[in-house]
Amino acid sequence: MAPAAAQAVDGIESPIDLTTIPPFYRRKNGILLYFLLTSSLIASMALGIDGSMTNGMQALESWQERFGYPTGAKLGLFGAANAIGGVVPFLFLSWIGDVFGRRLPTLLGSIVIVAGVLVEFFATSLDMYIGGKIVLGVGSSLIQMGAPVLVTELSHPKERVQVTTFYNTSIVLGYVIGAWATFGAYRIDSQWSWRLPTLIQLIPSAYQGFLVYFCPESPRWLIAKGRLAEARAILVKYHGECEPNAEIVDLECAEIQQALDKEAEANMTWRQFFASVPNLKRISLCFATALFSQSSGNLLVSNYLTQILKDTGLRTEYEITLVNGMVTLWQYIVALGVTLVINRFRRRFFFVTGSAGVLVTFIVWTIASQQYIENGSLAGGRLVLACIFIFQGFYTLAWTNLIVTYPLEIVTYQMRAKTWAFVLFTIQVSSIFGAYVNPIALENISWRFYIYYCVWVAIIFLVVYFFFVETAGPTLEELTYLFEGKEEQRRMKESLEAKLDVSHEEHHHFEENKATV
Repeated sequence: MAPAAAQAVDGIESPIDLTTIPPFYRRKNGILLYFLLTSSLIASMALGIDGSMTNGMQALESWQERFGYPTGAKLGLFGAANAIGGVVPFLFLSWIGDVFGRRLPTLLGSIVIVAGVLVEFFATSLDMYIGGKIVLGVGSSLIQMGAPVLVTELSHPKERVQVTTFYNTSIVLGYVIGAWATFGAYRIDSQWSWRLPTLIQLIPSAYQGFLVYFCPESPRWLIAKGRLAEARAILVKYHGECEPNAEIVDLECAEIQQALDKEAEANMTWRQFFASVPNLKRISLCFATALFSQSSGNLLVSNYLTQILKDTGLRTEYEITLVNGMVTLWQYIVALGVTLVINRFRRRFFFVTGSAGVLVTFIVWTIASQQYIENGSLAGGRLVLACIFIFQGFYTLAWTNLIVTYPLEIVTYQMRAKTWAFVLFTIQVSSIFGAYVNPIALENISWRFYIYYCVWVAIIFLVVYFFFVETAGPTLEELTYLFEGKEEQRRMKESLEAKLDVSHEEHHHFEENKATV
C-alpha cells in the first residue's frame, strides 16, 4: 500500500510521504550525491562570469584601449557573441543527451569552454575576443543540454525542487565572481586588468570536466535504454540508503517505467513533440518562460550596466565596477533566498509577484531616467540607480531560479531533453536579439527605449497571470497528469498502482532467488 499523499495540486496526489524521509545530510550517501552533482550544479558559472565581464570590461580603460572603444553595433555584437555561439549545439546536437546520456554534454562542453577562454585570453583584436566568446557560448550550451536534466532526474524527490531551483543560481554566482574580479583587477596598470578576470573562467569548467566522470548517470535515461538493473542500483544507493527493498525505490522505478510505457519507450521525434494538444500546451508555457526570462530587461543590466550607470551620474572605473559588483551580489542573495523558500510558496506566487514588480519598477525607472537625462535631476539619476537594484530583486524572484525548474516539471520524460534544448535555443535567440539591439537603442533613443520595456513587461505580466499553471507538489512523473483530461488522469493513476504492485513483487522474487543461489 502506498504511503499517504504528500501534497496535491489540481487533483494530483503524490503517493510519496516526503515528510517521513530525513534530510539529505542525515541519509546515507545523501551528501555524496549532491557533492557529485556539483559537477552539474555549477554548469552556468562560466557563462555568468563571461556575462558579468561583458559589463565590467566596458568600464576598464585598458580593455577599451586594447580593443578600440567599441560602440553601437560593434558593442552589440560583443554582447551577443556568447548567445550566437550558444545557438549552434541546439541546431546540430540536440540529440546528444538522449543518445549518449546526460553526463557527456557536460564533459564536452567543459573542454570547449576552456578552449574559448584561451582564445579570449590571447586575443589581439576585438574580433578575436568575440570569436573566443562565441566558442565559449558553444561550450556553455553543450553543458546546458545535459546538466539541468541530470540534476532534475537524479535528485532525490525530497529535495528535487530546491536542488533544481538552486541550479540556475550558479550563473548569478558567476556574475558575482566576474564582477568582483573585475573590480579587484581594475587597479592593475597593465593588460592583466582584463586578462586575469578572463582567466578565472577556466576554474569552474576544469572542475566540472573532472568531477562529472565520477557522477552517476540518470536512472530515467538508463531505464529508457533497458538498463533497469543499473538504474535500480543507483536509486538504491542514492535514494534508498542502500536498502534494496526501499519503498521509494520501488515507487520511482514503477513511475519511470509507467511514464516510458505510455510514451512507447522510444525517443520522441520532433513531429511527435508537437503532435498533441497536451504537448502544445506544455511547449507554449516552456517557450513563454524562456522568452520572458530574456526579454524582461535583464540583458540591459547584465550586459550594458556601464552605459546605464553613466546616465545616473556615475563616471569613474571605481564607481562603475563597484556598483556592478554590488548589483550581482544582491541578485545572488535574492536567488539563494528563493531557493530556501521555494517549497513554502506556489510557483505562481513567484511568477506573478516578480512580473508585477518588474513592471512597476520599469515605469518608475523610465520617468526617473527622463528627469536625469533631459533636466539634469540628480535625484532622478539616483532613483534610476535604486531601480536597478529593485528590478534585479523582482526579476530574480520570477525568472532566475524557475527558468530551469518550471519547464522541466511540466513536460514528460520523453520530452525532457528535447524540451530543454528547445528552451535553451529560445533563450539564446532571445539573448542575441536583446544583446545586439539594446546598446544601439540606448545610443540612439536614450531613455525612450525604456517605454518599449514598460509595454512589453505589461504583456508578460498578463500572460503569466492568466496562463501559467501551478506545478508545486507532485513527482516528475505525476506532473504528467496536469495536462491530461480527467479520464486519462484516472486511468494513469490506476495503471501506476498496478505497476507498483508488480514492481514490488518482481523485486521480492528476485531477492528470494538471489538468496537461494
